Amino acid sequence: MSTKNLFKPIQVGSLSLKNRIGMSALTRNRADGTYPTELMKEYYVQRAVGGAGLIISEGILICRQGSAWPNAPGLWDEKHVSGWKIITDAVHSAGSKIYAQLWHTGRLSHPDAPEQKLAGEPVYAPSAIAARGGKFRQLPGEPGFVTPTAIDDPRVLIGKYVHAAINAKKAGFDGVELMASSGVLPHQFLDYNSNQRTDEWGGSIENRARFGL
Repeated sequence: MSTKNLFKPIQVGSLSLKNRIGMSALTRNRADGTYPTELMKEYYVQRAVGGAGLIISEGILICRQGSAWPNAPGLWDEKHVSGWKIITDAVHSAGSKIYAQLWHTGRLSHPDAPEQKLAGEPVYAPSAIAARGGKFRQLPGEPGFVTPTAIDDPRVLIGKYVHAAINAKKAGFDGVELMASSGVLPHQFLDYNSNQRTDEWGGSIENRARFGL
């Protein structure tokens, strides 16, 4: 198979990419709490210099509530914005573009996860159905997943996604990607096994897809 076009520039909508290579999101756990660090900047610049025309960031938390990983970055306040702006500017200087992957883990979080604990809120999900597997990997002792609290009004969390997307634009990201696979919150709405709501957010595939769309 020919690869002669792989390294040629391409126009994708309003984005001019230096090549057709994209780097997918990879969680690194290198934030200071939830704030971007110099090590994170170095990581993304290395990938930009190394050749990826488009970089998708690691999962970025839209709020404290819904965190499952320690030292995962966030994007809900101005300190996050300024920290990410340093990274996006550096990536752009290296000739690449970068998208923010917005993230909420829903029922895959745990009350004792660091940021979830600071949030002081329940673990939320579409329905009060615990994740299968019985283990929460990110805490010592591997406690079992808890039965989450069913979200009363999903529009509240949609608003947090919107807020994070606005912050992503302020931080210099070229676009956003919604993390909706691997059992996280939008996936939980889509899957009948985790979404057994009887309102406009559950039932038919059209209703279950409503949250992500």
